[in-house]
Amino acid sequence: MSRIAITHRQGVLWASTQSVLGGSLALELETAVLEAAAVGRYAVTVLDMAAVTAMDSSGVGALVRLQTALATKGRRLILANPQPGVADELRLRDLYGFFQVSRDIHPDMDTEELLLARDA
Repeated sequence: MSRIAITHRQGVLWASTQSVLGGSLALELETAVLEAAAVGRYAVTVLDMAAVTAMDSSGVGALVRLQTALATKGRRLILANPQPGVADELRLRDLYGFFQVSRDIHPDMDTEELLLARDA
């Protein structure tokens, strides 16, 4: 059973995982999202982090590489619904502004709404 769920809705790639984002799971998530985004040519990828309880340095590294890889191809990554501990980890590393982060994202939103959603 995969620890990563990937779906698409309204032309947007949605990915999610549960528990701590770190170690082999971080690399697995990075690889799965990049492959799915390339195959589907999705302009927007949403990583729903609602069930990610914590993140270590390998998780942070995977997110940075994912953001960079998608941005160099003109694509967007949105980190959705992060738990407070995950958001704090990004802030501590001064990376919160590096990502588009929003705590109020859901699959029924259209692409324009997703691109405008951003936490202050």
